[in-house]
Amino acid sequence: MVHGGRALARLADGRVALVAGGIPGERVAAEVEPVKGVLQGHVVEIEDPSPDRVQAPAHPGLDYGFIAYARQLELKREVVEDALRRAGAGDGSVPALRPAPAQWGYRSAVQPALTPRGLGYRHAGSHAVQVLDEDPVASDALRAAWHVVAERAGSLAGVYEVALRGNDDGEALAALVTARPERTLLSVANEMVRSGVAGVAHAPYDPRGRFRRGSSRLAGARSILQRYGDAVLSVTATSFAQPNPAAAGALYREALTWLDGGVHAWDLFAGAGAVAFHLAQRFETVTAVELDRGSVARGERDAERLGLAERVRFVRADARRAPLPADAGVIAVDPPRSGLAAPLRRQIVDSGVPRVLYISCDPATWARDVAEFTGAGLRLLHAQPFDFYPHTHHVEVLSLLGR
Repeated sequence: MVHGGRALARLADGRVALVAGGIPGERVAAEVEPVKGVLQGHVVEIEDPSPDRVQAPAHPGLDYGFIAYARQLELKREVVEDALRRAGAGDGSVPALRPAPAQWGYRSAVQPALTPRGLGYRHAGSHAVQVLDEDPVASDALRAAWHVVAERAGSLAGVYEVALRGNDDGEALAALVTARPERTLLSVANEMVRSGVAGVAHAPYDPRGRFRRGSSRLAGARSILQRYGDAVLSVTATSFAQPNPAAAGALYREALTWLDGGVHAWDLFAGAGAVAFHLAQRFETVTAVELDRGSVARGERDAERLGLAERVRFVRADARRAPLPADAGVIAVDPPRSGLAAPLRRQIVDSGVPRVLYISCDPATWARDVAEFTGAGLRLLHAQPFDFYPHTHHVEVLSLLGR
């Protein structure tokens, strides 16, 4: 298995192919074609099945759904180890993945497409939508909201997608991604609130990307509260927050066991402060750097509510360009999938910070960054992969580097 959810195979003539839908050890028939100089494709028939093959769910986004869960964990660890070896960072060994607290019903946020037939997800590389009665990885709160939305599909013509966010208390928010004017959706939004959805927002469709034009409340609540480890945070339907709160909370608590604490911690790509609020248990002050205006606003409100406003300070700035302090005992980074930009990696090295707490959602870019850090005088002290998203190829890595 290689990074990205495909299995590496060899044809009889020795050529290499990357195949979706296969398990290492199987012999399969696959349709492949050249893509960027490499044969890529998908399985069409299993000739010699793995004992770890199981019935795949209908959800098209669960690209590991045909693999038994124990084998999923093994394969994900191998992917992380392979990334480290390829990057030349240490011996490439990592511990076994920390399993997700729940294999199903773990997601607190989903964004299905809306069709006249109901809600579902697009197949990879296609606009075709697989309509589902319910999402097997969505939480109970989201499943209830899913049905409320699906029952009103006829009244929601012109809505492309619906962003759903739930919490452990059974509350759920919905944001309707659409080109329709707000006023045309007020009636159905109020119906949804009366049917149990905590709040409904309007999110203008923007072809440039998700929520580029923000969102506005149509009916009900703007936000709900959700626990992440030792902090209860406010979340909205369109804000970024880890979609698996139980798994994320376990990662944040594990990170604290690796840190001795100190005077000042610096948190880059801080979002609404989930990591910063945990660091406040070990450090006298924490500076949380985040560019998104809405995340900073929620973080500041939550800091007040949690009694941490004097200790956790939010700074709205681009983490890639923010000047780093000379007195930080640790710099925490939780960057996007592309990892840390080269100038920021050099800036962290030059800052002299004794510890770097690195949380990553992409093993390949994480391994690249770790290799540069270890080549510049830091050492990989701990690395622990976590499974946040069972039945997908995604893996989260928590790591600590030190001088």
